[in-house]
Amino acid sequence: MLPAGLALLSLGAASLGTELRQEGYVIRPPQAFSMSRMDLFRGTRAGAVSGSPAALRSLSAALVDRPGQDAATMLISMVDGSFQPTPAMRDEFSAAVVKHFTESLNITLSMERSELVEGVAPRIEVLGMIRHEGQLRKVLIAGMSGRGRHAVVTFSVPSARWSELWPELRASLDSFRSEGSASKEIPRGLAGATAGALAGALIASLAVWRRRRRQSRT
Repeated sequence: MLPAGLALLSLGAASLGTELRQEGYVIRPPQAFSMSRMDLFRGTRAGAVSGSPAALRSLSAALVDRPGQDAATMLISMVDGSFQPTPAMRDEFSAAVVKHFTESLNITLSMERSELVEGVAPRIEVLGMIRHEGQLRKVLIAGMSGRGRHAVVTFSVPSARWSELWPELRASLDSFRSEGSASKEIPRGLAGATAGALAGALIASLAVWRRRRRQSRT
């Protein structure tokens, strides 16, 4: 219960906006962030990180908190394929993030840390620094847990504003949840219990059938 309690505390301490609900996920962006014109970002692969080059990727949402070069941006991309945050996946995702910036965006990302975050919104976070158009920016890329399809959330923030926005960014990621994926797959424990019940019913039916057959012979 401790991770869930800490997540609720972080959500309450930070200022978050209205829920954004689409493409099977729900997230509350930081309060000042609002949807931007999607045509400004359409076609970009920025933030659509995947370890599989063949994976289908698409931009789902683009938000900014103010106009101008000092703006912080939030991109949400959807990537085909399951994503399970684990220690091994942390290394794989971190390498994919660095490769994505170098090869897809032609930008050098100086990685500062990668972290496996558990709790109500399991994910892998990669934090790094880039220089874009003469400006130093902090970039936070989060691969969110998902089955069949998963989200990648990217925040890009001028380095001078990072400390100010960090609590809201973390709380926003903590608010993320997937919808519908759980109903498409029977949880392992429930599947085991169901299989056990079916096996028990089959054995009981077979016993009744044998007993009735013996009675009919006698």
